[in-house]
Amino acid sequence: MANQSCWKFAGISDTGRVRPGNEDAIAWSEALGLALLADGMGGHEGGEVASNLAVSTVLETFSQPLASHWREAEWTRNISDPVLKLYAAVSQANQSVYEAAQRQPEHQGMGTTLLAAYFHNYRVTLAHIGDSRIFLWRNQVLSLLTVDHTVIQQQIDSGEITCEEALYSEHRGILTRALGIDPVVEVDMREIASQRGDIFLLCSDGCYDMLAYDEMAAILGASQDDTQQMARQLVRQANKNGGYDNISAVVAQVL
Repeated sequence: MANQSCWKFAGISDTGRVRPGNEDAIAWSEALGLALLADGMGGHEGGEVASNLAVSTVLETFSQPLASHWREAEWTRNISDPVLKLYAAVSQANQSVYEAAQRQPEHQGMGTTLLAAYFHNYRVTLAHIGDSRIFLWRNQVLSLLTVDHTVIQQQIDSGEITCEEALYSEHRGILTRALGIDPVVEVDMREIASQRGDIFLLCSDGCYDMLAYDEMAAILGASQDDTQQMARQLVRQANKNGGYDNISAVVAQVL
């Protein structure tokens, strides 16, 4: 495991100005090099249960040695250890949320988005489900690293609607993939090289929907090495711009 001084994390989760409760959950461990964010869904507090269970399960599973059955499976032989370990933790979280929903009728159908970023040996392994997003601020440029699992994104990809039309679509917020809904979940995984000074932003839709790209870039670029200030300012500006949903941001900086 790489030295924990190679990166630093900070994050804030806020209810926003409209919603009565907070269905987002965030967590991180600099010792593990792992940052997490989840945005839950489901009535009767199901969203809050799902998101918190997801991040706690990933954190707990990831801190343990990889179970032998993952290494012994034929389909995992060509998968790198970091990718496999993160995938296994996310899969366990999916199973935990799904089984919890089956046991509690009031939580039937609950689920959550999930973002995970694992920092190790000058690389970052990413896992993504749903419409929460991961951005990279590098060399004064803000890039989106994830693709939303939503009906709107499918319509954009197929050419049915434009990005401008998507802003006013009746299908906004409808997910095509979420953690905990089915016994097995498809996870988008990717691994990229990290550079000194990189800033990775994990955020819920309540954050990025309220902020223009220019606003996000300005905040990340202005706070220098203060990750807590970055997260605080992102949430503050999202609230200032309306705060119509829960707002969560986790910032990870490569040192």
